Amino acid sequence: MKPLRALAAFGATLVLSSGWAWSLEIDPSVLPEINLGGRAVVTGNFASQDFEAGGSDERSKLDISDSSLIVGFSKYLFTDVDYGFGVIGITVPDDDSDLEDDIFLHQLQVGIGGRNTELMLGRSQLPTSTLIRFPTIRDDDLLDFTHVGNGFSNREVEEDAIFGGQIRGTLYVPDASLFALAALTARTETDVTDLASTGKKTGSDLNGLSLALAYDVPQEIKFDRGLRYAGIGLDLQRLDELSGSGTEEMAALLAGLSYNLSDNPERAWALDLQTIYNFGVSVPSLDEIVTRARAESVAVIAALRYASRPYLQSRWQAALTVGFKDYRDFDDASAFTLTPSFTYRVGSGVDLLAQYRFLDNDGGLAAGTGLDSSHTVFFGLAFAFDATFNESVGRRGSIIDLEHDMLNPGPTLGGH
Repeated sequence: MKPLRALAAFGATLVLSSGWAWSLEIDPSVLPEINLGGRAVVTGNFASQDFEAGGSDERSKLDISDSSLIVGFSKYLFTDVDYGFGVIGITVPDDDSDLEDDIFLHQLQVGIGGRNTELMLGRSQLPTSTLIRFPTIRDDDLLDFTHVGNGFSNREVEEDAIFGGQIRGTLYVPDASLFALAALTARTETDVTDLASTGKKTGSDLNGLSLALAYDVPQEIKFDRGLRYAGIGLDLQRLDELSGSGTEEMAALLAGLSYNLSDNPERAWALDLQTIYNFGVSVPSLDEIVTRARAESVAVIAALRYASRPYLQSRWQAALTVGFKDYRDFDDASAFTLTPSFTYRVGSGVDLLAQYRFLDNDGGLAAGTGLDSSHTVFFGLAFAFDATFNESVGRRGSIIDLEHDMLNPGPTLGGH
């Protein structure tokens, strides 16, 4: 019995001593800086559609999609230059989305960073699905032209192409205005072996890679004529074959730029341009969302915009966006869009919105989608706010910059 008693006494001593040691740990409660942001977007959409098989349809609706609420938290680490952060955000999907829920968790991320580097883990905008924000009311208004498609998803969910999980590292070199990024990505997956299925979500494993390099001079300090931003990106997706017999890689190259056409920041002319070449994989047709995302294609989109900014306060912006997309492996399968838009700021964060979108599908694409052409008019209002509580960590920008804004177009990847 003596060995058992000695062992029990030794264990009790370890427990007590560990408790005493733990009690010496001093972890002060530090209130984080809190950033609260949100954007409500409500438009009346009036659409007229002509179908490839003949006939037409007119429909109208009240659209509240892309309205969002974001909360961010940040603290300094054990230095006065490095920081940790967390972000949680929810957004409203489109009414006819295949999402099962009325709310989508589009931002959930944690990370640490410093003056020139940052590490982020979680869900946010996919870093190389697009390089440029174009001046449309919502970031998915011209999704087929502006973003790399999600080759894993066969459901009508714009968020699948825009958001995804990632482990992302960034490097910013201020003296050279250079920005570099590398990320492992986790796009949302559905069952693509059964194209007749509803496309229910099956998972989102790490299934891709993003690489990007950009020259970026922030808009606040780049007022003169000339190049403001230029970036290139590589987007890789490791796909399961539609037959389910193996895997294959799909690569897309992106290039984008933003160019100031005037020297006057109060009357600002700018040109935004982006090209996406998707090398694609072999697909039997363009009849499904997932086959169109996987098909070899080239998309070119450009926006010319003019902003009236008296005393450097944005009052209104007029823009014209033109896009073309061609599916290379299919004869006469292309799409064209012409989309003028207008924003008028009636108060701080309160905007009147107007947009017209013309879309035309040719030949094989019209047969695959069933849509020959469409005309859509949007009128609405947007309300955005950004508030900071317990400001204590140096900020690199507003938390609302994570969201799409017609008056804040330009690069999606950029400097601190």
